[in-house]
Parts: sequence; structure tokens; C-alpha cells
Amino acid sequence: MATPPYSRNRGILYLAAGLLLLIVQGLRIPQYYTDWETGALDTPRFVLSLVFIVFALYMLRAGWQMLRHKDDLID
Repeated sequence: MATPPYSRNRGILYLAAGLLLLIVQGLRIPQYYTDWETGALDTPRFVLSLVFIVFALYMLRAGWQMLRHKDDLID
């Protein structure tokens, strides 16, 4: 099956968005640790940040697969 020509550009966008999201979550970790020490860290915020990290990793994986012209993103 032929890959559409726009797949490579979309792959670069996925890589950039995933990398930025991962960097932002990494920069927020010290604040989470400070809130955890003081007891101010609430569960929904922490769980949502973990979901964002997983989503960022999936975006990096999908972008890399699109750059390599692989059509089987879900395997």
C-alpha cells in the first residue's frame, strides 16, 4: 500500500508535538515533587500528567513510524 505524500510532514509534526509535550511534562516534575512533599498534590492532576506522558510517547512513536513509511501504527 502506498503511503500518501503528506505522511512525512505529518510525521515531523507528531515528533515535534510529542517532544514538546514530553519536555513540558519533564519541566513540571520538580513542581509535582514539591507539591507531594507538602501534601498538596492531588490525584487527578498527577494521573492526568501521567496520561500526557504516555500520549507524548505514543506521538513520538507514531511520528517515527510515519517518517519511516510504516503503515502499521497499531501492532
